[in-house]
Amino acid sequence: MKHDSRAMLAALAVCILLGSAGPASADSPYRPYSSTLFVTSNFRLSFQRQWSTDTVAPGAPGEAGTVSPVLLPLSVSSFRSVGDPLMPRRVAAGVPDLDEPHRRALEGNLLELLRGYEQLLDQRDEQRLKNNLAGAFLFLFRSAYCVLKDGQELSGEQQESLLQQINASIAMGLKDRRLSDKEKQELYESVVLSGTIIRGLYSEGSTEQLKAARDLAKELMEQWMGLTIEKVRLDGNTVRMG
Repeated sequence: MKHDSRAMLAALAVCILLGSAGPASADSPYRPYSSTLFVTSNFRLSFQRQWSTDTVAPGAPGEAGTVSPVLLPLSVSSFRSVGDPLMPRRVAAGVPDLDEPHRRALEGNLLELLRGYEQLLDQRDEQRLKNNLAGAFLFLFRSAYCVLKDGQELSGEQQESLLQQINASIAMGLKDRRLSDKEKQELYESVVLSGTIIRGLYSEGSTEQLKAARDLAKELMEQWMGLTIEKVRLDGNTVRMG
């Protein structure tokens, strides 16, 4: 995993701002959103306190059969695309007080955010995170953490620790709440879009946009990940929850 996160996020900011209509425009993607536009299912991550980056054999004493996240392949949270992006049109349709031309323009800008994310994965040789829910949730968490911690970023090692935990949480969640590939694609696009929008609002930097970024980050961390920022602790190279 290439861990130059600042460079990647800076490049992403450039990509998503190019061609944007600007923060004051009716079709800019950087606006306040209701979190309900992105939460398309009741799927929610659940982090286990006993998880660590140490390899633990299944059934070891005290583990109650829980498999360490490092033992799970990233493919458990991957999916097959069902075709063209689904969420840009749905999100744009849910934004109030837009006429049809501005709604179509907003849809196009949201589509560019998705394309920019995946193009940067290609540029950073991170194809393993394309069509992967764990990678999308990692991106959302990084955006929310940066916004809620006044610009702080996770190190590469901390990102890898969190990616493993998210991947394990998704694997557990899919046992209880099966999702079709279409539902996984909707969730993936929603998470990527919201993470990009949170980062973009924060980068724009107006008082209104900073508030919108923080509000959306807090709401989605709680609704999708069951977390508040106060529950997140950095322990060396490990990210711990709760």
